[in-house]
Amino acid sequence: MDRLGRYDPAAVIAGFAVDPLSTAGFPEITTTISHLRDVLGDPTYESLARKGETMTIAEIVMHAYDQIDQARAELKAVST
Repeated sequence: MDRLGRYDPAAVIAGFAVDPLSTAGFPEITTTISHLRDVLGDPTYESLARKGETMTIAEIVMHAYDQIDQARAELKAVST
């Protein structure tokens, strides 16, 4: 999401996903979070990340699928 410029959903997903284990397995997440903080500002990033932290697995999966569908539709519209 970050690479596609979809910063708000990227921050929500990062908030759900980031923990010591995921950071160890996917160290690039710290770079992504730094970028999101730069783009969104710390207060906005923190608010969105907290939203992700409070989501259940089912909620974050639905959120991620919804964001993927939206990104695909936008990319398809640009390519046609």
